Amino acid sequence: MTEFDQYYVKAEPLLRDALKVFRDTHTEKTLTHKQHQWAYYDIGSHNDHVILWLVGGLRLADSAFRSIPMMMTDFRIIAPSYPPLNTMDDLADGLNAILRAEGIKKCSVLAGSFGGMVAQVFVRRHAAQIDKVILSTTTTPDPIQAERYQQLLDMMMTAPDELILETAKTQMYGMINPPSTEADFWKAYLDELYTDRLTKNDLISTYRCLIDFMVNHHFQPNDLNTWHGEILILDSDNDNVFEPSARENVNALYPQAHSHTFTNAGHSPASSQRDVYFEIVRKFLHE
Repeated sequence: MTEFDQYYVKAEPLLRDALKVFRDTHTEKTLTHKQHQWAYYDIGSHNDHVILWLVGGLRLADSAFRSIPMMMTDFRIIAPSYPPLNTMDDLADGLNAILRAEGIKKCSVLAGSFGGMVAQVFVRRHAAQIDKVILSTTTTPDPIQAERYQQLLDMMMTAPDELILETAKTQMYGMINPPSTEADFWKAYLDELYTDRLTKNDLISTYRCLIDFMVNHHFQPNDLNTWHGEILILDSDNDNVFEPSARENVNALYPQAHSHTFTNAGHSPASSQRDVYFEIVRKFLHE
């Protein structure tokens, strides 16, 4: 039995097979930028329309293994995993280095949750590279939230690695909140993720970037007045990660944006209402 089979032996066959096909079919590229190695997928050949696909707190690009195939026939997709950096600026500049290396002069950005925070920094640092941004179930800078993240980071720094990774696995499962028909798969995916693929250092990176975003970035509605792109905000009326005030803050920060609120879609409408979600995304990107 392979290591993959050992992790996914009890997982729902449809999801297990989809993940295996994705990994077997697509090979990650690598790029070193400022002594940090980035890994990313480059899928599709539609150079006239590129999506920079920014995943959330799972950090690794293959967490979008079910969603990317829905878009790859119409678009070229660049989907990076995040190396353990400590600031949002460093993440944004690394993304820009990938685009430069691939010869991509213009792209659209599809970003959810933590990725949506990265995207907001990226569009302000590299606006000329972007024509459209989709911000999905994310939030804006808030120093008050930074206090909570700092407390968690302080606890993390002294706790044993195994405890931190096990706690993260439990918390992430709660955030994903999968339906019962997918529960065994996501337990297996997270078990593999926090056993073999992510380290405590990766989790520390996430919290340091969250704190940096909340404290060191100060956005205003007129920040993008000279940018000629478009924004679409996608959120959910029962997001179990961000408070309703976060949704209000995102919409207030981008008064020029198009928006759509999903009903009972949880934190990840891209998963819970996949067909409708990507119909809206595809329409916005093609307009």
